Amino acid sequence: MNEPWRALLSPKERLARSRLRKLLNEPGILRASLIHMKRRCGNPSCRCASAKRYWHLSWYIGQSNSGRRRMKFLPEALVPEVESWIECYREVHSLLNEVSSENWNKIVRRTKRPR
Repeated sequence: MNEPWRALLSPKERLARSRLRKLLNEPGILRASLIHMKRRCGNPSCRCASAKRYWHLSWYIGQSNSGRRRMKFLPEALVPEVESWIECYREVHSLLNEVSSENWNKIVRRTKRPR
């Protein structure tokens, strides 16, 4: 069932909208950054407490929300899944910019004054 408004879309916009629909049906999307941090664990008998150059490496996700930064520890097993969610968000954001740009161009073409 084709809707008449689809005929008005450029091929570039149709592709972007199609990809957006597929991405939004994926199980996860996350606006965040994946951060690999060095830290000391706090255990007094651990090597990191006495060795100046020894640190534990851990993964965190970071996000700015209402101007405030928040971070959450991320277990190693979740890193690949969260990475894919973040990549999905980046692609959605890029596709939305493409669609917006196409619509901006439509408005510019419709409002040009003949000379």
